[in-house]
Amino acid sequence: MPAKDYAPIDENWLENAGSLWTTPWVDKPSERVIVDPIILSHAASLFRKNAGYFYQNPDEAIRMVCHACELYDVTPVGHYLYADYWGQDYGAEIKIQTNSPPGITKRPIKTAEDVDNFEVLDSDELAKGPTLTTHYKALDTCKEEFPNMFAPITQLGGTMEVATNWAAIEDVFMWMITEPEVVDKLCQKAGDHMVSACKATAERYGANVMITGSVIASGDLMDTEQIKRFSFQPVSRAVRKVLNAGAGPGIYYHLCGNHTDDFQMWKNAPMSPFTIVQIGYDGQNIFPTSKLVEHFGDRCTCFGTVDTKLVDRGTPAQVYEQAKEQVIAGKDSPRGFILGTACECPTNAPPVNVHALVKAAKDHGKYEKF
Repeated sequence: MPAKDYAPIDENWLENAGSLWTTPWVDKPSERVIVDPIILSHAASLFRKNAGYFYQNPDEAIRMVCHACELYDVTPVGHYLYADYWGQDYGAEIKIQTNSPPGITKRPIKTAEDVDNFEVLDSDELAKGPTLTTHYKALDTCKEEFPNMFAPITQLGGTMEVATNWAAIEDVFMWMITEPEVVDKLCQKAGDHMVSACKATAERYGANVMITGSVIASGDLMDTEQIKRFSFQPVSRAVRKVLNAGAGPGIYYHLCGNHTDDFQMWKNAPMSPFTIVQIGYDGQNIFPTSKLVEHFGDRCTCFGTVDTKLVDRGTPAQVYEQAKEQVIAGKDSPRGFILGTACECPTNAPPVNVHALVKAAKDHGKYEKF
């Protein structure tokens, strides 16, 4: 729908939600914890659209997300992104899918020798490429139509995520065993690409919030030494370079999946005053907020999570109880706390479950010490 077909955003709501959202970083107290369910294509379902439509229409996607934020009373930030970024810029082919985000079907790196010949694009080249052209269409729409909900976000993932958008995951994992130095080179180039992408966003908007971390590089797929070598170390180098280049200041470490054995190394990741750390799972269970606050609360804003599967398939009562436990444990974290889902809100999650998540924060997330 064009902008004229939407009802106006309530300015009183927006002011209050903005205050809740910025509390961890500004000297302006607010009442309670804010909720961020990471709404993307779920917003499309509220408008009777599918995920494919959402991702093919970034301007409409951002409108749907912003209005969904008001509907649910959650973090007032327009999001647009998906996992398989950056392949097309280097010759990959993307398949548009009806009920899920776009997926890479053909990757540019086929052999170990291709890694040596692979050249990373600079910020000017990326800014003109297919990924950021689409991404910036969403961000520009947000900045123009919802200026108080705008954040200059760059979707990166970690070095392993970028690497496996360039080369097939089965090849990268084989090289980790047979030719690990090839994966070192690949992850180094992925880190250089991350720096270029952040520079592009910072040059366009004057600031940048990078989404990075470790998704594929989790305990379900890699051992601790592999995560350190191919994810933590090259991601940390890239983040330092981004900050030193003035292409920050926002950092969001999204550690998706199981991080029981490696989460402590991320305590030493580079952080700015505008850093959020989110960890999805501790083994098969949701990562306890008490553990997150214990290890990260003195360095950054903690993002406590509710199991995404529970939001998708559970009952409102189950979502509410898990959210209640997590928010009580985290609401007075020293550098602020956000409650949300372990990953993107599922496209067809029942709205009553998202409401239950928010209700738990309203009922039990009132600040006592923070």
